[in-house]
Amino acid sequence: MLLTSRSQALLKVILDSSNPLKIREVANDFQVSERTIKYDLENIRQWLKDRNIILHSQPNKGIWISEAEEVLQKLRHKLNEHGSKDVILHQKERAKHLAFILLLSDGYQRLNDLADHVGVSRNTVIADVKETEKLLDGLHLELVSKQRYGIRVEGSERQKRYALECLTHDLLDGSVMYRLVQGVLPEHGPGTGAGPLLERWLISPPELDEIIRLTKGFVAKLDKSLPDRTLISIMIRLCMVVNRVKRGQIVSMDEADMAEAAGWGSYSLYARAVREMCARLGMEMPEHEIAYSSLPLLEAEQVHLKRRTSRQPLDVYVATRELIKKVGEMVRTPLWDDPELSEHLFAHVNDRMTRYMQGVLYPNPLTEEIRRSYARMFDAVKRSCEEVFWPYGIYLMDADIAYLVLHFQAGYDRWQDKKKACALVVCGTGRGTSRFLKTHLESEVRSLRVVGLCSTMEVEKYLATRKVDVIISVLPVKTEVPVVIVNPLPTRQDISRIHACLEALELEPETDGVRKSSAKSPHTWMPIETTEISPRDLPLVERLSQDVIVKGYEISCKLTEAFRSQLTEQTASGLVLHVLLMVNRLAFGSSYDEWDVHGGEESAAHSAWRSRINQIMQEAGIIVPQSEVTAILRYLAKKEGGDDEC
Repeated sequence: MLLTSRSQALLKVILDSSNPLKIREVANDFQVSERTIKYDLENIRQWLKDRNIILHSQPNKGIWISEAEEVLQKLRHKLNEHGSKDVILHQKERAKHLAFILLLSDGYQRLNDLADHVGVSRNTVIADVKETEKLLDGLHLELVSKQRYGIRVEGSERQKRYALECLTHDLLDGSVMYRLVQGVLPEHGPGTGAGPLLERWLISPPELDEIIRLTKGFVAKLDKSLPDRTLISIMIRLCMVVNRVKRGQIVSMDEADMAEAAGWGSYSLYARAVREMCARLGMEMPEHEIAYSSLPLLEAEQVHLKRRTSRQPLDVYVATRELIKKVGEMVRTPLWDDPELSEHLFAHVNDRMTRYMQGVLYPNPLTEEIRRSYARMFDAVKRSCEEVFWPYGIYLMDADIAYLVLHFQAGYDRWQDKKKACALVVCGTGRGTSRFLKTHLESEVRSLRVVGLCSTMEVEKYLATRKVDVIISVLPVKTEVPVVIVNPLPTRQDISRIHACLEALELEPETDGVRKSSAKSPHTWMPIETTEISPRDLPLVERLSQDVIVKGYEISCKLTEAFRSQLTEQTASGLVLHVLLMVNRLAFGSSYDEWDVHGGEESAAHSAWRSRINQIMQEAGIIVPQSEVTAILRYLAKKEGGDDEC
């Protein structure tokens, strides 16, 4: 038996789930009724039974498959090769499918028949029809119903054809488009499939072969090559024209179409090829239908003199600004402040509206890939386009939406680069784990900049001197700053929680590399030189300072312990400060110059002390010039009451 694509998708979800799935949750995910999911599960159960695999189900627990990973992997591979009689998964896609069927139906369609076509229950298809009605309204068509008869589409033949062409572009996936183009290449021949949906409702395989043959022969006689999108567009237009003409649905003659075709230098060559194809198919095509079918080949040469009837006049610039505003509000980003987005998007929309008025459509083989890669942006742009363009009677295909998404995603990425949150990464010691997290997080979360690393004991001290937007820690931290607890090796759930936290933050974008909200309070003490250091370098400077202080304190403790009897309380304090400054000088290569205090030999005591100091420095792992050792000896001489002066 065959599985519908929704059943295949449902089975893949079951295979990938580590826990039993509840029918109610699955129904919500697929936007269908629970009855429809149960119907699909019966088909899946039978399909699995034929392969000696059991689909387990239990009330209040869910559905699951209990098999070895090797068996599950084989099932996944089988599903990838499995054919499908449907292409519909979600409600909006089912609405397109229903609209496609209704447009190609000669009379009324009953709801029960439509439910069978898309593989859902009658209750589900009733909700789908409402979505279909909204879709057709945007295409200047009306969905009418008649009791005991069903529903049908009413409108002009030209509008029906435009709607059919839009839906065909949307329902064709990239692989089918690729095969169509391959069929036109000299090294390939007929035999290209258009997919089960189109072959069932729009065009038969023999007719498609003839259309590919026509296109291939015509292109071979041209003195220039045609882009892939033009090849796909002309073949889709020919499929639709052949279907409608064979069924007696003739488009009204348009003088503008005829004038444009007559002005095209290659029209006679194209018209002869179309007539030869019609003869092979045993059909006749009126001259104005041939002219209508040639319009996608005219491309930029075409300037339609008669605009389509619109409910309101469209100002492209105003519509573009409104579209940017709506998308920006949905993704919570001020995209309207991006002049580059405004400029590029206006140019694209203006060109698209010109082609829309001409009735010329271009495919986008990357539509599905763009939809998957930028799902959130795709949804925002599509909903915004419905709100902005539908009042003008303009319906944009998913292929058009995908092109717009690329513009908006580029603008969104530019904004995110300017609006990176400052993060403090915390672990037990502030060293190993936090350093790994810094590298990992900055590569995984583009809107994050790690400005510091510290241990859990140093958090409050760090926050007192630096502005931090979020703390990412492997251990619980109590502070007013938002904290996200993650694993030492962050999981997808950890990354998702970080993204959610960042989206909840209201951050000002950076200007010249500095975020306005990160400015220090005028009452906070800072060394005056730090005002000349870039904020990006401050974490490194701070880390170096911490290492200097720790090393200096370690050495000073050893010195005061070794020379306790030679130090007073006052000189011991001075020695600690001196050693801290000495380590700082050594870190920056500015130690004292060599000098001789007495100009003669040292006493035996001083010589012994010098040897001990050199030993302590060696144990601490630092090399000091003897000038620094001599400076330290001056503190030890104080208790002797000798002639040495500090």
